Amino acid sequence: MQKQRVMALVGALALTIGVTAWAGERTVNLKVDGMSCAMCAPAARKALEKVKGVKSAKVEGDRAVVVADDKVQDADLVKAIEGAGFSASVVN
Repeated sequence: MQKQRVMALVGALALTIGVTAWAGERTVNLKVDGMSCAMCAPAARKALEKVKGVKSAKVEGDRAVVVADDKVQDADLVKAIEGAGFSASVVN
């Protein structure tokens, strides 16, 4: 009986991990222009983090690295940066 419970738990965990991996995520690199002060990078990061599906955003210098769901469009990220008062473009 205990073995069946453990196997059921392992199966449920594997399914959960599989679904999470299946949902997918991607990394997007952006070049951000117009940041000129110490408060600019945090403002750009916060704007990116508000985009639905963004899991994390890191802004340093004139670069931003965003980890997001596959469904998040590059244009949504650029629009968020522009909404914060900067310009951005996707870089490979």
